[in-house]
Amino acid sequence: PTAQEAGLPWRSAWQRMRPIMLPLVGIISARALMMSALTTFLPTFLTDEGADLWFAGASLTVLEAAGVIGALFGGSMSDRLGRRLVLASSFGITPLLVFAFLGSGGWVMLPLLLALGFIFLNTTPVIMALVQENFPESRALANGVYMAISFIVRSGAVVTVGALGDLFGLRLAFTVSATLMLVGLPLILLLPRDRPKIISA
Repeated sequence: PTAQEAGLPWRSAWQRMRPIMLPLVGIISARALMMSALTTFLPTFLTDEGADLWFAGASLTVLEAAGVIGALFGGSMSDRLGRRLVLASSFGITPLLVFAFLGSGGWVMLPLLLALGFIFLNTTPVIMALVQENFPESRALANGVYMAISFIVRSGAVVTVGALGDLFGLRLAFTVSATLMLVGLPLILLLPRDRPKIISA
């Protein structure tokens, strides 16, 4: 087998992955509370705010549907504009949309949810592409490490958002989640610059 097919010993591969995986842990953590708040507690938050069950359930459907479209476009957008720019745009715009959402009411929330789903949920394929293109000789290991980190962090984030909601209310939990996402924005600068694209004739 070729060197790429055989891959690297996992210890050597991890040494090479650390400069990217360490900032990614921070980025995933900054994003995880917002992910948990929107995809797990959104219907509960809306019913607590006085919305009926139909509207609360429909809101999650709207968010996820927009997220599917965002995920489809996110990868191609990052190919053209750069991984870091797409991630930074998501981290900068998402909290502003959340603050606008928290300050709105009724059907005005639906277009905000569409924008939130498209802009926030489009980053998952972007991060995965970034991980795989920076470790071409050990893509499976790199992707496995990224997924493991993501699952562990998101598990803790769900518990954290739930605890914040129980203690202080879900409105504050959403506010804290959006604020932490803004705080995590500078971590994107620690990621490697986008590799130049090879354009075939």
